Amino acid sequence: MYRDYYNFTSRPFQLTPDLRFLFPSRSHKRALSYLRFGMEQAEGFVVITGHIGTGKTMLIQTLFAELANRDVATARIAAANLNEENILSAVAASMGQPYEGRSKVALLANLEKSLRHARDKLSGVLLVVDEAQTLSPAALEELRILSNLESQGRALMQVFLVGQTELRVTLQSRRMEQLRQRIVASYHLEPLSPEETKRYIGFRLVAVGWNGDPSFSVGAYEQIYQHSGGIPRKINIIMDRLLLFGYLEEIRDFDLDQVEQVIEEMKTELSGDLSTSIRDPLDEEEAEEERAGLELRLRTLEEKLAALDVKTG
Repeated sequence: MYRDYYNFTSRPFQLTPDLRFLFPSRSHKRALSYLRFGMEQAEGFVVITGHIGTGKTMLIQTLFAELANRDVATARIAAANLNEENILSAVAASMGQPYEGRSKVALLANLEKSLRHARDKLSGVLLVVDEAQTLSPAALEELRILSNLESQGRALMQVFLVGQTELRVTLQSRRMEQLRQRIVASYHLEPLSPEETKRYIGFRLVAVGWNGDPSFSVGAYEQIYQHSGGIPRKINIIMDRLLLFGYLEEIRDFDLDQVEQVIEEMKTELSGDLSTSIRDPLDEEEAEEERAGLELRLRTLEEKLAALDVKTG
């Protein structure tokens, strides 16, 4: 709709990750540097964390694009609450190995054989574990065991853990000491600054043919930053709705009033209550993140209590 109205070649603020729109913020450039450094080490773990919507998936896609012409085998799994009973099956499936009906011992033996074969022909094997904050400590321990496999002094596989902030909490627990010692690089993605938010918007608009039409006032940029907190995904949501609003109302010069009007409309649609803070509808995912963090802390407490029972039993 608004794409044709503003003569864009495509939607500039789509939510689906697209490498055309990789904005080189300070935080993202540093995160990529850590990923590249980790790849050079060719062993152990690299950990990348960040709040929902900060661009972790885009970073991994960028890394995979850089590795496309290198002799590095890559595999990726989405760790949807995997535990020690199914993590090895997920790894085997991601590498195209049989896993159904296999015992843990058989899975580990088959994975080691496959990794040794790959290591003889390739310079490296990389496993990326997305949504790693949902992994149980026992599942992380299984990955540590996999990362310990080596041949002639070379690691058979390297593991990148990518997840939300809770992953850092899990890794800081006492039982993760051995895994922490295997981490060769780690970085936490930060939201965009106010100036980066403005440049991010311009960057994505230029990528689809923007020539200054429509225009945005200083106040409009400030309001977008205030309501998004510099989170790229939230910026995309607001901008997409703002441009749709502009198309419907035939607006080519946006100021803070239009931004506020769009935000109010979004509040009404998502919460049905204009008195609700703007952070409520746009931070629904953060609320889920907080609930997951609470569940993690409760699980950790239960584990400590169980350990105490063993000691005192």
